[in-house]
Amino acid sequence: MKMKKRNYGFYRKRTVTKRSSDDSAGDLIRKLKRISTTAPPANDYRERSLKIHGLICAKCAREFDEKDRHLLTVHHKDGNPNNNPPDGSNWENLCIYCHDDEHSRGLLGDYLSGDE
Repeated sequence: MKMKKRNYGFYRKRTVTKRSSDDSAGDLIRKLKRISTTAPPANDYRERSLKIHGLICAKCAREFDEKDRHLLTVHHKDGNPNNNPPDGSNWENLCIYCHDDEHSRGLLGDYLSGDE
């Protein structure tokens, strides 16, 4: 990269390179539309978990309603966010406070034991 000296310091000259592609813009748009209609939404499991397990925290038993349901999160029991079985066996609904506590337990244990 070429560096030019200015009175306020150095900056890098940006170069723009075009990608060569065999696909036209129309082809790319059709591909993207096909992908977006066939793939489920990334957070679809959250709504399924809320329907299966209800609007209640599995740890502190706090109940939620429609106006504060955004405070309820889905925790993956095995720690793998890609493991989303349709029966909801890997999920538990936790409030944001219990979810933070669940994920910080290992960190605190490592710190207290000196394993850092």
